[in-house]
Amino acid sequence: MNLDFCKALPSDLDEIMNIVADAQQSLKNRSIDQWQNGYPEREVVMEDIRQQVGVVARVEGMMAAYVSIVFTGEPAYDALDGKWNDDSAYVVVHRLCVRKGFERQGIATALMRLSEECSRQRGVLYARIDTHPDNSYMCDMLKKFGYRYCGVVHYDHGDRIAFDKRIKAE
Repeated sequence: MNLDFCKALPSDLDEIMNIVADAQQSLKNRSIDQWQNGYPEREVVMEDIRQQVGVVARVEGMMAAYVSIVFTGEPAYDALDGKWNDDSAYVVVHRLCVRKGFERQGIATALMRLSEECSRQRGVLYARIDTHPDNSYMCDMLKKFGYRYCGVVHYDHGDRIAFDKRIKAE
């Protein structure tokens, strides 16, 4: 599979929102209420694009996935019900979603690896992430990547379980 990554552009927004809709439907089909209230909205994704933190993955030229790789923190993490394992600067992976038909092909794993590579390039060797407690696909991937459970993050759209990890400098 020929997988390419590039910064998301404003012209990508409609296609990204189609991928978000696919992810929302997939979560609904698995009886997970994550992203079932309209989040992430177009404005949230457009802000990712403006901030140049949105990344698209293309397979043979077709957009297959989207993720936001953020180095400016996550305000909700300041009120973690639990304890982070480190207070260092960190990368956050948000809004990881894969287009219907491309799931379970390693694209999400590749995006997680990309987030770590981007972190190493910036000298940031610590990562934080959160997900819905019922999102077993994401929880399994986080375990595979060595993330550790840290507690619960409270958002307006629901509580999420939070994880962190040290990223190897390599």
